[in-house]
Amino acid sequence: MTKLLPNTGSSAWSLATIAIKLAVIAQLLWISNDGFVGRIAMMLERAQYPTLVIFFAIWGMAVAALLAATFHPSWAVRGFWGAVLGLGTAFGLGYFLASGSQLQILDIVSLWNARHEAGRATAQYGTAITAGALAFAFFVAANLLPGLKGLARWKPVTIAMALLPVLPFALVAGVVEMKGPASSRALPNQFTPVALSALAGVKIANGAVPERETVAWTASHPLSKNIVMLVDESIRGDYIDFTPGNPFTPHMPALKGNFIDFGPAASGGNCSNYSNVLLRYLARRQDVSGSVSRNPSVFAFAKKAGFRTVFIDAQADNITDGNLLQNFMTMSEREDIDSFHAIRGVAHGQEDLELARIIAEEMKNPQPTFIYANKYGAHFPYDSAYPASAAQYGPLESKVGETAEAKQASYRNAVAWSVDHFFTEFLKNGLPPDTTVVYTSDHGQVLEPGKLTHCQVEDVDSRTALVPLYAMTSDAKLAHQFAQGAELSRGRASHFEIPATLLLLMGYGDRDVLSAYTSSLFHGTTEAPAFTTGDVFGLFSDVVWNPIDLLKTYLEPNLVGPPAGGLAGTDNTMQQG
Repeated sequence: MTKLLPNTGSSAWSLATIAIKLAVIAQLLWISNDGFVGRIAMMLERAQYPTLVIFFAIWGMAVAALLAATFHPSWAVRGFWGAVLGLGTAFGLGYFLASGSQLQILDIVSLWNARHEAGRATAQYGTAITAGALAFAFFVAANLLPGLKGLARWKPVTIAMALLPVLPFALVAGVVEMKGPASSRALPNQFTPVALSALAGVKIANGAVPERETVAWTASHPLSKNIVMLVDESIRGDYIDFTPGNPFTPHMPALKGNFIDFGPAASGGNCSNYSNVLLRYLARRQDVSGSVSRNPSVFAFAKKAGFRTVFIDAQADNITDGNLLQNFMTMSEREDIDSFHAIRGVAHGQEDLELARIIAEEMKNPQPTFIYANKYGAHFPYDSAYPASAAQYGPLESKVGETAEAKQASYRNAVAWSVDHFFTEFLKNGLPPDTTVVYTSDHGQVLEPGKLTHCQVEDVDSRTALVPLYAMTSDAKLAHQFAQGAELSRGRASHFEIPATLLLLMGYGDRDVLSAYTSSLFHGTTEAPAFTTGDVFGLFSDVVWNPIDLLKTYLEPNLVGPPAGGLAGTDNTMQQG
């Protein structure tokens, strides 16, 4: 063993050198990889065991590569990898301190598009940059301390040690290339920023990443002072019932006069992140990847039109990143948001009621206000989407496991709470004057045991994209226009009619908007309904189009009926509040 130690003339000093190297690397790993524990917990909670195995394999390879680099007998090899891995550490740590989240490839694309702001960013985030620079210096210094000199005589070993750090870079880039932009979350920051920068550089050099545009149009007179884009979570359009006396959404029939119904409709994508980014970047159906990559955000359009911009996220308790951004939202997009609300720490089942309260408060502002709000909705596990006291149907999935009857019963309870009860509260005083709301869900659901509820890319079940689509307005003229559009869109409506609608509501001219978009909720659509799956950015693969028959009946057999005698320990009726 002593023959392998650094050749410093002192065994004690050699052991101290090893200890210093290990301590520096361990400390930098710890402080620059904040999302590691949270990512593991999330994968365990979602039973994503194959993904967890890959995650640990990459981390194990990364740690082995770090050790190989820092203990290599050649100072040139140690210095080279110390600079490269130190740069990754500095970039990852600096970005985390500035933004609260790990760097992802879409952030790199955003940074590239905003490279002209480098000077201002340096002034704004000087502390984070200094911390990154210190991390770089410590990493390089630790690597330049003597390695294991005794290994020098084993050439195959030293060659393998010198090349081993290449493997984690390739693994990180490969995972992102195959699995998409979000798959790099919580992978080791010593390798991830450099791997993603190289991958993004290839994409940019090949023309796959266009420059994001600024708003070129001019708005005149908005059609509504307050505009609310209300995006629910995992709500199937055919599970909302307006039939008088129905037991599932019993309050909706009395509220029916508030809604102009365009659905059931097709969502833009069948996964939350893709559907939301399609809506926020006002994607065009005829050029999905190009428009979602180049368009200004809906917040940028709203600000240009003179609106205050508000974002509300009722799902923020599930976010582990410190900046509380999800669904591909970047820091540059957030800069166009005047009032940002991440709802965290409220009582179980009250997230959407808190969202309704915030919307009401924000609309009291005298300035025109645009609000994009993500509801908590009915994401699985369904029994976590509503208070236990509000359970009307059983058996519950959380009690008996994933049976067809329990899954549908739990989902019925979630929809009853997050739609029926929510709109009872949201509309109890009617819409404020001069207010328009567009309501939909990000995607639908498959309620068969043993199947993915949504987010499939191949052999996709149409129910994953079956969503509600309603408009609400306090303006009689707009209500008439929406009603005409609903008739023209019957059986064909989709998320792709929403972008032009929002722009027209903001006051952008018909000529500009309808030169870019072929349809809106005012004008209807003649296109056959379809939804996308896969990479809507087109960075890693072509988007896949999936037709959907919106006139077909998709509702599962009525396994769940009105409660007979109630559930044990619960009231038969919906609990208010």
